[in-house]
Amino acid sequence: MGRYSVWLLALMGLACAPRLPEREQILRLQKELHKRLETHGPSSSAFLETALALVRAEEAFARKYPNHPDVPGFLLEAAEIEATYFGSPARAVELLRQIDLRFRQKSDVAPKALFYEAFVYETLLSDTAQARQRYEDFLRYYPNHELASQAQAS
Repeated sequence: MGRYSVWLLALMGLACAPRLPEREQILRLQKELHKRLETHGPSSSAFLETALALVRAEEAFARKYPNHPDVPGFLLEAAEIEATYFGSPARAVELLRQIDLRFRQKSDVAPKALFYEAFVYETLLSDTAQARQRYEDFLRYYPNHELASQAQAS
């Protein structure tokens, strides 16, 4: 009987957890962005306006809830959008740096963010010294990660 009480209390705690309207807005914008990518294409104003709204919402969420577990993923997505669609690799690197410094070894997203940071330095910013440093950091912190062989080859 005690085991069921603990389970019921845990379930009630999850049900009573506050919903974050900012998070709900981000999830809606993510769906809308994917829909607009398919229907309008990546260079359409409809897509780019939604992408900008999503990036702003994700950055605002990260400032307001800095320790929320969704922050690394939101910042990674914002960085990918900045680099891919807005031609802002320097801004992407700033966001990726935040993930590495704040969530290293604490989030499954952190290794991907550090690898992507190195990739952006290498391919978009043509800064081979910074790229090499980030790849070396990646190998030091995540030697057994699935991307380690690619980091070593770069």
